[in-house]
Amino acid sequence: MTNSLRRDALLRFKVETDLARAVEATARQRGQTVSEFTRQCLRAQLAVHGVHLDPDDSPDPAAPAAALRAA
Repeated sequence: MTNSLRRDALLRFKVETDLARAVEATARQRGQTVSEFTRQCLRAQLAVHGVHLDPDDSPDPAAPAAALRAA
């Protein structure tokens, strides 16, 4: 899956090994890169906390994997 939106910032942070493995496995199941899956999940969680960002046109991380591959 490629996305032509520009991603020019880098965010790095440390997590527990089991969290990293879970993110990698879930992203793979959804047919996404770890970066795309993590970015979408962070955007969704920020929205829950009232942070309003510019609209994002990439697939919803909660969407079924088949729908993501079809896009």
